[in-house]
Amino acid sequence: MRSKSVGLALVAVLVAVLISADGAAAQQAGRWKISAGRDAATATLYSLNTLTAGTRTIDYHPALVLSCEARRYPVWRQAVVVRQTISGEDRIGVSIRLDNGGAFNEQWVLAQKGRALQTDGDEQVARLSRARRLHLSWRFGVFSGRGEAVFDLAGITDTLAQLAQACGTDVP
Repeated sequence: MRSKSVGLALVAVLVAVLISADGAAAQQAGRWKISAGRDAATATLYSLNTLTAGTRTIDYHPALVLSCEARRYPVWRQAVVVRQTISGEDRIGVSIRLDNGGAFNEQWVLAQKGRALQTDGDEQVARLSRARRLHLSWRFGVFSGRGEAVFDLAGITDTLAQLAQACGTDVP
């Protein structure tokens, strides 16, 4: 019986070494799910609230995805990924509120075939490190209503440090 558990332990170590050697090791830092590869890394955090997709009641949590990629300019990117397609041209208005501050509006790019809103730049990601809560809202389309996502940003400072290290860049 002992040899079986030793064998399983060796298999687990071997799998961990193979994953690490590939550079695609994924880990979880608190509620943040971190994935790192060659000079690129992402961290995903799911919202506190749910959205409903379509006419059927399918509740899901939008995801906040922070990423860095050494070969991309700008290096840092922030995106919100949703299931329901957001209609619009190439940009959409997003209302942002950090903690209990006042809301401000920005234009974000529609990406991933209308299932993500994204904005690039160090400043956009850096402002998150000074906040505890992020509240975003946007219109799904003319007749589709509004989408809202609320994120608890606990652990973001450590998460950004891990991403920066994986990308070989400075923390924004």
